[in-house]
Amino acid sequence: MRSAATLHVTNGDSVLYLFKKAGILGTHVAWRDPLSEGPVPPAPSLEATSAVRARYLSERGYGNPIKVTYEFEKRDAQMRKASEFQEIVLWFEHDLFDQLQLLQILTALDDMELEPGRVSIIQSDQYLGSMTAEELSALLPRRRPVTPATSKSARRVWQRFTSPSPEELAASAREDAIGLPFLRAAVARLCEEYPLVGDGLSRSQRQALLAVAQGPAQTTELYRRAQAREEATFQSDAAFARMLEDLCDPRAALLSHGDGGFELTALGRRVVAGDADWLETYPIDRWIGGVHVTRDRVVRWDDAAGAFART
Repeated sequence: MRSAATLHVTNGDSVLYLFKKAGILGTHVAWRDPLSEGPVPPAPSLEATSAVRARYLSERGYGNPIKVTYEFEKRDAQMRKASEFQEIVLWFEHDLFDQLQLLQILTALDDMELEPGRVSIIQSDQYLGSMTAEELSALLPRRRPVTPATSKSARRVWQRFTSPSPEELAASAREDAIGLPFLRAAVARLCEEYPLVGDGLSRSQRQALLAVAQGPAQTTELYRRAQAREEATFQSDAAFARMLEDLCDPRAALLSHGDGGFELTALGRRVVAGDADWLETYPIDRWIGGVHVTRDRVVRWDDAAGAFART
């Protein structure tokens, strides 16, 4: 039995609050998952991916394992009921955080084989959570149906993102995706999260070090400085704080933390100056989508060439 209600899916809790404040009725689902960090390997179902993600996020300290798993299961169960709704409206922004979520959701909905016209999309180049209730409401009449071509484009890039080989991802950074005007730039930004040729840092890590180079400071101020360098902010303050901890790893510390805040170590100063490669001493063990980057399998991004380079 199909409900006349609408299923609204968006990126996080701040938008859920605005839905209520704006009187946007229906069932509201927040995706929340920061897919740009941690493993997202190929999986046969949404639930299988969620099991991997829940384990990673709890191990990373984002929440109690039982609660994190429950939240994923609750979210996925709501999505599995999509066919019961008259319409599914997707509300997402232009940044990498949102665009990866959008790929996953469009692929999951495409698997459900809903009839054409049931899914619509709102894409904004402004941050939804920073809008007023009135501004958010004004976006609803501007939603557009998701076409089969858009779903196909989303599936192709999602498969490239979850692949254990990154090479095809670079192609998506050069291609326009039908119905997804912000995806190309978001994928290009994702490529920059791989260790860069030369210093071994991701762009986010380099921006954090440059923020510290402006003068010792605590996490909140460093986050403000680093995010000012982004064209479209996607990293949460919690993710940034964990990244700073990683950069303090005593095996090859680039930062130290004292009463005055974070400071560059001697190695950190050399890496920032371009005189050292962090990965010569740091045993990297990091996932980006379906790619596991380790000391034995380092995949670097060559920004000048716009391509991946294996070492």
